Amino acid sequence: MSSKIKTITLLLALVCSTTACAQKPASKSHIQIQEERVQRCPEGQYAGPHDGARSFYQDPYVWFVSREFAQRFCMPESYIDDSLKGALALAVRLKNEEFTLCGFVGGPGSCPPKQKLLIDVYIDNRKVKIPKADPSVSYYSGVVQNSGWLAANVYDRKKNGGFAEVEGERRPFHPIGRSAQDGTVMFRYLGVREGWATGAGGLGESFYRADWIPGVDLITLDAYNFGYQGARNPDQQIQTERRGGRGYYDEEFDKSNPIKYWAIGVIKSSDFFEKYKTESKTIPYPSGYEHVIALPHKVAQIIYQYDWKQGEIFFNSVKNAIQPGSAPTK
Repeated sequence: MSSKIKTITLLLALVCSTTACAQKPASKSHIQIQEERVQRCPEGQYAGPHDGARSFYQDPYVWFVSREFAQRFCMPESYIDDSLKGALALAVRLKNEEFTLCGFVGGPGSCPPKQKLLIDVYIDNRKVKIPKADPSVSYYSGVVQNSGWLAANVYDRKKNGGFAEVEGERRPFHPIGRSAQDGTVMFRYLGVREGWATGAGGLGESFYRADWIPGVDLITLDAYNFGYQGARNPDQQIQTERRGGRGYYDEEFDKSNPIKYWAIGVIKSSDFFEKYKTESKTIPYPSGYEHVIALPHKVAQIIYQYDWKQGEIFFNSVKNAIQPGSAPTK
């Protein structure tokens, strides 16, 4: 080794012996990481898989969240979808029904369990006021399908007025047995065109919690009337399926005014039927609705795949793509 190289080596050694050449900081412990998350997100921290987690809960949902929601609850950045408008977050799930209605396809042995599609909607109730048929309801637990539900068919008893609902059993938006004239509220799945929207089905509430977190309402919507191959393909700008009644899928509008994106529109039932009776049989969008939620394209794809396929392959492909640690997809 030349004297010049030796001199440089000695100089580097002297520099690194001082505080100017600091040691690499020790990695943070799991407890330190968790304490930092609690400080950043005091209202609550996402408990599913996330970076740095030693333990976490399995998460059956596909999330589409705003940046505000992700920061507020320490959620993975991969869940953020800036195309979501009108809601703080959506969480989509496929779940096996506890009781499957049979009788059209043979005996019990030929009646496999059916999946249902559930969408949790997080609403900023300080900015958005969704009307309720019963304003007094702040909590609705949905139908608890235990043996009592099956033994006495609670749903039919509710329809016939033979079931006295207690707190938590009364729907806030569309109570069973109430007519459109009684102030019921509908959640419509819409294909949005320029100036108006194509009705593509309805969703019903299966859970509701006012102020789930202060300022945030949580509504679970059930795609109860999907599963009949009626939803339209969101990847076809010009729709070709011809299903439904006049005013829903009028094909003469397609080429001149194609569907741009998909949404959920909140509308009073009485307004819906009155506005639908107009000569054009179309409801202005968004002005004709109490509130609208512009859906990320992946949500519309999940609804379509669920409606036509009843399978989990596409759902799982979306879910796996956004899980923390997953390989990015094009």
